[in-house]
Amino acid sequence: MVIRILFGVLVGGVLGAVLGYWGKCSSGTCPLTANPYRGAIYGAVLGALLTPIFWPKSQESPSSSNTIDVNSKSDLNAKVLDTREISLVQPLTKDSFLEKVFNYEQNKEWKFEGKLPCIIDFYADWCGPCKMVEPILQELAQEYQGKLNIYRVNTEAQQELAAAFGIQSIPSILFVPLNDKPQMAMGALPKGTLKKAIKEVLKVE
Repeated sequence: MVIRILFGVLVGGVLGAVLGYWGKCSSGTCPLTANPYRGAIYGAVLGALLTPIFWPKSQESPSSSNTIDVNSKSDLNAKVLDTREISLVQPLTKDSFLEKVFNYEQNKEWKFEGKLPCIIDFYADWCGPCKMVEPILQELAQEYQGKLNIYRVNTEAQQELAAAFGIQSIPSILFVPLNDKPQMAMGALPKGTLKKAIKEVLKVE
């Protein structure tokens, strides 16, 4: 705002001085052009008053670029949310686990309830290695879509599930084939190892 006013004063003063010099008025009835000094004063005043009105809004503040950045970040956040909404890696609660994987309340022996082999990632939000595994599981869920299911169990929110499988360290990854007993692996396994287990344990190509 101050810069705009100073700019208006400068431009108005120069133009007023020029008009006062070239358009001298000896009668005294035209004060704007009576002399260069008076012309500069009137020009500066008019410049200060009119510049805020005619100054382009795009030049109003250098922070306008920040507005674009904020909007861009909002768009990016919206895309991230959209990606999470369509994630193929599904969270499991106790109820959904009993329905989709194994109803340990009704069956003492292992009986898989699912229609596709699955991988179950036991994790916690504070676990660094778990965060390394998560994007790999997202990639595998895309690659093997329709051939297997990938689930995640938050061990802090679902402590009963974690206790049922004796989870003592995370990440722990349970491979559940269709017609065989599940196998547990511990640690942040790389993608190659996970794909090997998918092929050899889950029998999925």
